[in-house]
Amino acid sequence: MKKILYPIFLALFTIMAFSCDNEPLEGEFGDPNGSGSGGGSFVATIDGNSFVADAPFAVGGQSNGISQLAINGINLSGNSIVIHIFSTGTGTYELSEVEDFNDHNGYGTYIQPSSQSFPYRTNTNSTGTLQITDYDTENLVVSGTFAFQAEREVENEDGSIDIETVSITEGEFTDVPLQIDGDGTGVGEDPLFEVELDGELFEGSEITDAVLNEDGLLISATQGNKLVGFQIYDPAVGVYDINADAEEGLVQYDADITDDESTVYISASGTLEITELDMANRIVSGTFSGTLQDLFMEEVDIEMTNGVFENISFSTDGPTNTGSAIIDGEDFNANVFPVVFVNGQIQVSLDNDLNEDIVIYFPEDIATGTYSVGDGSLVEDYSAAYNVEEGGTTTEYHSVPDSGEIVVESFQNDIVSGTFSFTVENDNGDTITITDGEFTVDVSF
Repeated sequence: MKKILYPIFLALFTIMAFSCDNEPLEGEFGDPNGSGSGGGSFVATIDGNSFVADAPFAVGGQSNGISQLAINGINLSGNSIVIHIFSTGTGTYELSEVEDFNDHNGYGTYIQPSSQSFPYRTNTNSTGTLQITDYDTENLVVSGTFAFQAEREVENEDGSIDIETVSITEGEFTDVPLQIDGDGTGVGEDPLFEVELDGELFEGSEITDAVLNEDGLLISATQGNKLVGFQIYDPAVGVYDINADAEEGLVQYDADITDDESTVYISASGTLEITELDMANRIVSGTFSGTLQDLFMEEVDIEMTNGVFENISFSTDGPTNTGSAIIDGEDFNANVFPVVFVNGQIQVSLDNDLNEDIVIYFPEDIATGTYSVGDGSLVEDYSAAYNVEEGGTTTEYHSVPDSGEIVVESFQNDIVSGTFSFTVENDNGDTITITDGEFTVDVSF
């Protein structure tokens, strides 16, 4: 079974606020010694050439109980070095291929937006080291050194593949601004998150996400490897349905966040009441109850009673996911954005209240460019699907090869955005035309 990771259950790293685009850069830029306009410095040598970042930044936090830290340096040409580890704090970390998101190591990436090829990335053949010498959560700065080799595949006109490598040495960052996200703690005294699942008490020992943004109110907590969380789309003090239609919100329960094959449940019925939403102090409290169903089997399996969240401190930062299209002449607007990583692909769903969704399939190494839509038979395809539920039955459509295009306009800091248009077809040969598609989705993990 594939595990869907809703935005609520991801580390909501707000790297998006710093993403590059094609607008002219303004303000004071970094000096030759590497001091960026945003404070701190970030320098390196790339294949013998000097790299100086402007306004470097770092984002640390937790997702599903796993600590993460991303350190980013972008120069004036838009080239960037990104180092992502699955831990926080001082220490020495190996940069290689990511096999275990909780292995206290990570990976390094070198991105060239002007290049149509994939970014360079560390793997088992090209590795490196990051040493964090200072992780100051009081003054919110991070310092350290790094060096790594990275590589990418480049396809030639004859279909053959070349491996290109890059050597990044003498990397050093000092007093880079650090943003802490996703811990959900703060001014709330004695935060509480608990619920009984078939009579067994779930006590959220750690709040892993607590954010209010344009996606709504997103809160989740863990007890060991178990996770319970919810999303309310338009939050205020009041009562919300969390039924299978998910028009107002939903609750999710993951039986084991460390296992990609574990059972995931979502609310089939019930209500969630927000009893306090203090915007001045950013505190929220409430109750919830109902039933949970296996996400894929669509059977009601778990009774959810006596759910309580009290004095949960939330942030107001976080990425904004958007998705829209015209489906056979009708407007489509998504409000839920599941992301799945499976078999070397990133699958992004633009979900309309769980009744209708468009799925865009990207290869793991997303690159900017225009791609003729494929049928999804190859891992490197940019392809799509459309699913619609009517009368309890879901009809699946898959993209018709060469019937349209998926355009990746930007892929920076785990935020992918672009446009699409194509035709999809079901097993009976019925076709649907999807046009004017647009998306911006955070695919961080």
